[in-house]
Amino acid sequence: MARNACLIMASILMPVSIIALITDFGLRDPYAAAMKGVIAARCDARIEDLSHDIAPFDVWGGAFFLRAVAPYWPAGTIFVVVIDPGVGTSRRILAVERGRRTFLGPDNGVLSLAAAPPAVSVENDAFFLPGGSTTFHGRDRFAPVAAAIARGTPLHELGPRVDTMVTLDYAPPSYDCARADGTIVAIDQFGNLVTDIEAARLPFARFAARAGAHTIARMARAYGDAGDGAFLIVGSTGCVEISVANASAAALLQLQRGDRVTIVPA
Repeated sequence: MARNACLIMASILMPVSIIALITDFGLRDPYAAAMKGVIAARCDARIEDLSHDIAPFDVWGGAFFLRAVAPYWPAGTIFVVVIDPGVGTSRRILAVERGRRTFLGPDNGVLSLAAAPPAVSVENDAFFLPGGSTTFHGRDRFAPVAAAIARGTPLHELGPRVDTMVTLDYAPPSYDCARADGTIVAIDQFGNLVTDIEAARLPFARFAARAGAHTIARMARAYGDAGDGAFLIVGSTGCVEISVANASAAALLQLQRGDRVTIVPA
């Protein structure tokens, strides 16, 4: 009885590999389910659907989603990111280890905000499904490779080391004592305009934002405290957001992802 109790406790304490999926597949079609089936048939890793609602072909959106969520997942997590408009072409598949996490995705910039070279170019077709298609590498390549990594396959067995990767056409924010310049990098489901400007890096406590034709000088601590009109708030990412209470700031202000934002002292 004591031995069985020890075995049960050991199984509880033993870390379980997690394969975390981010795709633009949606859930209506069989694509995400097929990927999960391939993984489940090849390893005992826990499969987590982080999102299958990235907009089709939206490499930028996938990259910022990955950067936003990856730090909150435990060491050992394998992130599989399949936003892959170049599927079947000569674009590479990359596997990267960073911060005790593994990132697997196409070399189109989608990994570049969460990981950096060196990487492995996944070329060893022994890890791919036999007879795979040129249109569904998510099932035929990414899924079996993720399962192999979860089983303990070292990355160097997947292919050669590479020291470059495709990056997004994106300028990180800049900060000085008088202003910060950044970009609207996401629009969430509520229409909040999420910038990449970190509030903790601003040298002033109260500030205003200029974006497009708008200047927003009102700040709020919480959405419910804001009242009518546009306001600034520090969101859950620690970055400045432009918001409108109970409405879409993106629609009302006619601002979009990629628009530049300047923060100045209020």
